[in-house]
Amino acid sequence: MNPRELEHHLQDLFDGRLEGESFEHLQKVLRDDPAARAAYREHLHLQHALEFRTNGVDLLNVVPMDLVVERRQRRSMRNAGLAAAAVVAIGVLVMALVAARTPQPTLTFNTAPGTDISISHALTGEDALEGLVLEPGSRLKVLNGTVELEFASGVRGIVRGPADLTLQREDLLELTNGTVWFEVPKKAVGFKVNTPDLVLTDLGTEFGIISEANFLDEVHVFDGKVEVRSRHGLKKKELLKAGQARYAGPAGRWKETPVRRDHFLDELPTKEIEPAVVSTEDSSGSQLAYADDASASDLFHGLTPVTTGWYLNNGAHPKELTDGIHGAGSNQVPGDPVQGAWTTVGATAEYHLGKGAKGLGYDLTSIQSIASWNGAGFGNQAWTVEVKPVGGDYRILHTVNYHPLSSQPLDGGGATKVVLTDKSGVLASGIESIKFTASHVAGSVGNSFVWRELDVFGGPTKRTP
Repeated sequence: MNPRELEHHLQDLFDGRLEGESFEHLQKVLRDDPAARAAYREHLHLQHALEFRTNGVDLLNVVPMDLVVERRQRRSMRNAGLAAAAVVAIGVLVMALVAARTPQPTLTFNTAPGTDISISHALTGEDALEGLVLEPGSRLKVLNGTVELEFASGVRGIVRGPADLTLQREDLLELTNGTVWFEVPKKAVGFKVNTPDLVLTDLGTEFGIISEANFLDEVHVFDGKVEVRSRHGLKKKELLKAGQARYAGPAGRWKETPVRRDHFLDELPTKEIEPAVVSTEDSSGSQLAYADDASASDLFHGLTPVTTGWYLNNGAHPKELTDGIHGAGSNQVPGDPVQGAWTTVGATAEYHLGKGAKGLGYDLTSIQSIASWNGAGFGNQAWTVEVKPVGGDYRILHTVNYHPLSSQPLDGGGATKVVLTDKSGVLASGIESIKFTASHVAGSVGNSFVWRELDVFGGPTKRTP
């Protein structure tokens, strides 16, 4: 029985018209032919479904024609949407491929208002870089102002000018001079900074570096750890932790110095910062060049400071800072060969002026500092002055690093004088206490200096600051 005959017989069977020999023949075919039995089951299912539909139950899921049209429209819209999405995806893929072919710069930077810079690159001609970017071999000079560095590795830095730096690799920066704060994420551990005096390897931390000509470079660690190695002499290594600071001694040893976060910026200024304090610096090859400039009528005259960390050998004492007397040349007075104060790195002298007649403190108009000796760099000077308002906390007013004298032998020596003033005429107002902290100078034994005189001028504050 061919398929067409089978279909007719099955229709007659379910319609009740198949009888006699035709019925027996169909039964034999169904017993012998699996395909015929499958056709029978399909017709049986269709027959039952039609019977249920007559009773209101749709087993065939027959879809009305208007719904068919609506579904076709939806399908067309969906296909169109998928096609549009495919076009967008292809566009994104193309853009991603283009971006992948344009690698992120190794280092980008931004400048604060009023910043002057100069840039030079190793690449020239058509390959020359454009914009505020640095690649290995690029050199950035910050003539004045502030620059923010952003490395592709995630390292951040804030550079205070004047500064001179060269990017050697993504993980190596050569800092010739400048004051720089760095923040290094864990993924960039191993980041290095080289200065003329040291090699620093970061171990995932926050730190600052101060590097200046004729100045012993400093490292200040604020969080985490760094490894530092001196580039001179014994080339000593040291692991520094948070809260520690060192400077590179000339013999290749590391020496302790106070941690000073306030020497660094960790954010880029949003407006131009014009220094208010004016520092006038002078030097001479004669150790008695400024002997007549010591004052016996300033606010400090006769005050006894609270001190820590001073050398007291050979008659030296910090009380001589405010006696109004410069002192004679070295080894000229029996029993008092120094004739001044002899610093150590980190030595402090704190002077309490009091609150004044009206209880408002004092206005400071200028500060004069004189250092001198008969040689070996002891006539240089380096220090920080902090002021404390009435009822307030100490803040840094200014930092001095003046090193014009070389480490000459004891051959007559030299002297330096630094005078601080303010463009407004008042350095600080409403002050009750002043603190000086000695830093380190180049060329001398122990990086100390002989401080001859310290004068502070001003008067009682007349109105609320």
